[in-house]
Formats: sequence, structure tokens, C-alpha cells
Amino acid sequence: MEKSRKKGLTPALEDYLKSIFEITRTEPVARVKDIAKKLNVSLPSVTNALKRLKELGFINYEKYGLIMLSEQGLKRAESLEKIHCFLKTFFIEFIGVPELDSSQISCKLEHYFEKGTEERVEKFISLLMNVKKSGIDACGDFVDFLQGV
Repeated sequence: MEKSRKKGLTPALEDYLKSIFEITRTEPVARVKDIAKKLNVSLPSVTNALKRLKELGFINYEKYGLIMLSEQGLKRAESLEKIHCFLKTFFIEFIGVPELDSSQISCKLEHYFEKGTEERVEKFISLLMNVKKSGIDACGDFVDFLQGV
């Protein structure tokens, strides 16, 4: 009897997406060995994840072939990267968490943000940065944001 599979992306599969995204920033395509090295996992683990990502429509991939993000995969990877950066900024700039720790925390949290939440977090952190930079003059926008909650 075959195990039933979760229908959507898991945090682990999203980590594979992000790795492919990061690799393809400097290389035209990603390869299994590159992903395995980046995530410190075995080649068979990568192959299994790639099969799943292909089934879900997040990558274009043929066995022993090159790996490219689909449009859907690129959108999700960009979203993960964006929320990661905002969370990392928040932890470093406003909580005082060291950069390495903030990156690790952000990696864990980024998987749980939906589009609407991502937009609110982005706005919140942008407003905080503006208040930090401009001081009292920027507080009105921040208060408006908080009153809209």
C-alpha cells in the first residue's frame, strides 16, 4: 500500500525551492549535486524532492537533467526570500539578534506566511525602519498602521 502524500508544499520542499532559486542566481540551471551540497543532503533525497516538486508544478525537471523553476516555483521562491529578508531585518534591527541566529530563525519562520500576512509584515517592518531612521516625524504612519489592525 502506497503512503498518502501531503498535497502541498512542505517547509522541507520549500527549502529545496529556495536552494534552486539561490543556485540559479549565479548559474543558468541547478543540478542535483549542487542542491545536495547546498542543503547538505544525499543525492537520493534531492531526487525524491525534485520528483515531488515536479508533480506539484514548481519545477521543470527530467531525471538526470537540468532543474529549472517553473513560473509558480519562481513566485514561491521569491516570496520565501522576501519574507526571509524582512524577518531577518526585524530580528537584527529591532530585537538585536545576531545575524547568524536571525538568519536561522527566519529560515524556520518564512514557511508559515501567506500572501496577506507577508504583505502586512513587509509594511510593518518598513514602517519600523522609517521610524528608526526619521524619528518622531514617521510615527504618524506607524500609528495609522496599528490602528488599522
